[in-house]
Amino acid sequence: MRVRADTVFYRIGKAAWIPFIAFGFWFAGYGYEEYGGYLACSLKRISGIPCPGCGGTRAFYYLFSGEIGKSFFHHPAVLYGVLAYIHFMGLYFFRKHITKSLNTKEIQIPYYVYGAAAVILLQWFFKLAGITKGMLT
Repeated sequence: MRVRADTVFYRIGKAAWIPFIAFGFWFAGYGYEEYGGYLACSLKRISGIPCPGCGGTRAFYYLFSGEIGKSFFHHPAVLYGVLAYIHFMGLYFFRKHITKSLNTKEIQIPYYVYGAAAVILLQWFFKLAGITKGMLT
């Protein structure tokens, strides 16, 4: 019996959302001030060049602090991940429980990954080009 990838990801998503939300609010309330310094980018500290993930921790912090705009400008992939999660979970739920058409075609997980890679590379290009400097005050 073949296990569908979208079913596996849906089950993981169901199990992970409560710990993810709890960790996010804890991190925004207490963890960032105490542990944020340990999560600084070593590549940027050593070379001065941001890595593709630079700003992700601050974006996560701002997302759970309710500052969506700051979260987006620090690293839009964090917001993309949340929106992709909501889209995937909603689509799977709709197909399984509302239309009962889950047996037709599997939801293509790679498209979400390609979208994330594109967002990460675009934001990295903008950071390397210095376009986002001054946008955050």
